[in-house]
Amino acid sequence: MAKVRLTTEEIMKIGFFEKIANVPILDCILNDERVAFIVKEGDIGAAIGKGGENVKVAEEKFGKKVDIIEYSEDWRKFIRNIFAPIPLEDVWIKRVGKDVVAFIKINPKVRRAVFGEKGKNLERALNILKRHTKITQIKVIVENQKINKKFKRNFNKKRFPQSQKSLKKSNEQSSKNISKTNTE
Repeated sequence: MAKVRLTTEEIMKIGFFEKIANVPILDCILNDERVAFIVKEGDIGAAIGKGGENVKVAEEKFGKKVDIIEYSEDWRKFIRNIFAPIPLEDVWIKRVGKDVVAFIKINPKVRRAVFGEKGKNLERALNILKRHTKITQIKVIVENQKINKKFKRNFNKKRFPQSQKSLKKSNEQSSKNISKTNTE
């Protein structure tokens, strides 16, 4: 993990949260609406607290929504943890030129949650990834199964315009023609 530079405000928030949760915090990311704390793998339960009490206390103190994200050396797992509880269909990482790009495949139903208002959730995720990994970009792939099904249906109609009944009749006629030629 790379060294992370923290502001005074982030250091103060980390100190407060470490005191109430009794868990070491690796990083703190602030924006206008949220505070996100990164904790070591396996410490997320203790950080959240029984019934979410630590998070509730921190939200009251900071006046913002508090997110706890579990760090992982496995970048794909870390990306899933950043977007949790949103289900990601698939995550893979690829080097594209000089950039390391994270590809996230999602269902269209969760698109709004992944992007957030004006892309804020995606921007926050990228900020976290840049601080803890070598990933420089996130590409979101929205799988649209309805369009694929419609395309297949229309494609088959255009390619094979005959109905099943006319197809059966033509098969029967060709088999009759074959049997006539064989008997002669």
